[in-house]
Amino acid sequence: MSPSELLTLIVGVALTVMVFSYILGDRLFFGIATHILIGVSAAFLALVVMQKVILPYLVLPLAEPNGPGFWLALVPLALSILMILMFFRRGTQAGAIPLAFLGGALAALAIVGITRGTLAPQILSMLGRFEPDQLMREAQPQWSAILGAVMILLGVISVLFVFHHRGQSKAGEVVRPVFLEGVGSIGQIFIGITFGALFVGLFSSALIALISSLSDIIQFIRLWF
Repeated sequence: MSPSELLTLIVGVALTVMVFSYILGDRLFFGIATHILIGVSAAFLALVVMQKVILPYLVLPLAEPNGPGFWLALVPLALSILMILMFFRRGTQAGAIPLAFLGGALAALAIVGITRGTLAPQILSMLGRFEPDQLMREAQPQWSAILGAVMILLGVISVLFVFHHRGQSKAGEVVRPVFLEGVGSIGQIFIGITFGALFVGLFSSALIALISSLSDIIQFIRLWF
């Protein structure tokens, strides 16, 4: 084992033990490990932004006044200056301009990403379940495929009815029709199954990380003893 690998192993074991000390009620070492994690993550993110965004799209174009991207780079430079002015009381209103621009751009990217990456593929996949060649084979109905398609359609419709809050107002309370309540209850079952599957995935990922940390600790103990 090389010295760098040994040093990495020692640091990893030390941080793992510091995190496990939270179980014993020791907040000091757990807080130190948490601050190290946050500091390293922030430093890594700042380095990535510096290398991937600021240098290629701001610094390098501004270093070439005759280049094609010089005038375009003045826009993020002006927005960055307005953001810096937010640290002063008089520049608070000026900082609202880049924040509004940033919020609008992020919202647009999120909407386009969700529509193209999640919503549209799921709708196409659901519609593909009802294609004749999926439901019928050799003039015989495929009941398993039909049942799966019906369950998917029922899940989508019932989950949408869960978030349908329109109803009649009685005594200051909004009362929904019985049909909406029934379909919404089915949607809550689908939502519960979804959250349960997500929890199992997160728990299994955390368990894998725990096993990896324990294996590092066992390897460290074997190395010294």
